[in-house]
Amino acid sequence: MSNIPRLTTAAAVLTLAAASLIAAPAASAHHPGSHHGHHSTHGQGWTAPSEHVLASGLLSPLRAAVSDNGTAYVSENFAGKIDRIGRNGTKTTVYTDPNGYEVGGLSTLGRYVAFTVTQSVGEGENLDSWLKVLTPSGNVRTIADIHAYEAANNPDQGTTYGFRDADTSDPATAACLAKWNTAENGPATYTGQVDSHPYATYVLNNGWTYVADAGANAIFLVSPWGQIRTVATLPAIPQTIDATTATGLGLDPCFVGLTYYFEPVPTDVEVGSNGTVYVTSLPGGPEGPQSGARGSVFAISAHAAYHGNFRLHPGHHHGNGYYGHQARQVVTGLMSPTGLAVAPHGTLYVAQLFGDSIAKVSMGRWGGQITGTIATPSPGEVEWTPRGLYFTNNVLSGTPDDPHGNTTTPMGQLIRYGR
Repeated sequence: MSNIPRLTTAAAVLTLAAASLIAAPAASAHHPGSHHGHHSTHGQGWTAPSEHVLASGLLSPLRAAVSDNGTAYVSENFAGKIDRIGRNGTKTTVYTDPNGYEVGGLSTLGRYVAFTVTQSVGEGENLDSWLKVLTPSGNVRTIADIHAYEAANNPDQGTTYGFRDADTSDPATAACLAKWNTAENGPATYTGQVDSHPYATYVLNNGWTYVADAGANAIFLVSPWGQIRTVATLPAIPQTIDATTATGLGLDPCFVGLTYYFEPVPTDVEVGSNGTVYVTSLPGGPEGPQSGARGSVFAISAHAAYHGNFRLHPGHHHGNGYYGHQARQVVTGLMSPTGLAVAPHGTLYVAQLFGDSIAKVSMGRWGGQITGTIATPSPGEVEWTPRGLYFTNNVLSGTPDDPHGNTTTPMGQLIRYGR
């Protein structure tokens, strides 16, 4: 990921917050057919179910997973913990990382819990990351070293980010780029660097696990015995800088009209009932209304996801759309999407961290459209279950980066939204 602090991503914000909270410096899913992910309102014809607060006072509950029997698991990422939440709301900490590293990326398969661990230092490259599993007996097994795979392969090394289309032979453009603050923002143009921040997982019934790596900008598939391969790297996300963005970022007016290609930052991975793999993408850059809702969802066909090794391309309409062999961008206009759930009939639910809402997305042949929202502060995760939606909120409360100004008291919650 870029180390641009001002042109930041939500993932970078979360990494920085983790580094400030964890003494030893340090994303949800489970098997198809039963994948599960306060203070809310409903919109656009969405009837209001009841809300049940299952847990509160959580620090950075960025990931959650719900087992078939209704037991929920929540990661308190920055505290390096996994909590088990019973159906009656009883909370038990079932894992604490011995080094205080960030813990997240929860999935369940039966009574097994897959999760990720990331060792990071500030805003630079993360030092290490792993996929692990918590067994029913409470033992922890390391499945794969994700960072080692990223260091050896760096799947997005061929992708150029930044002002890659800028005509540097033009004196005016070259003079403008010379005003880019590289000390603060990093290079004006760069290629994909080695970085791994496995943010979300999805365990298939056969034990293979999809991993959305927000640092690597890639989706990996990991076997039960630790073999890793790259399923896809997401494309750079272009944004043409307008006057409002330039002013907000303190850029020279000469940058207005230039296009910056941000890193795509995959934040969640889910599998639909037909095997289609969905990935939320939170593009780099400023998060907030001033830059618009630029997040999206990509889809990969079941065959391509399990057997392929290719790049995702936005906006291509080949074959049978997102059910064909060419993956494509199927939802756009999302505000900082960090969590994703897929209902059996194909409806998507997306947690919009800085949009203070869960979006309901109705899917059609060529893509999806937002048809309803649940208002809730700073949601991080959403899971679908037959019992209703589960989601976390106030996920940055008690950290320096809480958008609502609560920097001292963790107020994260796990909510069940259903009848």
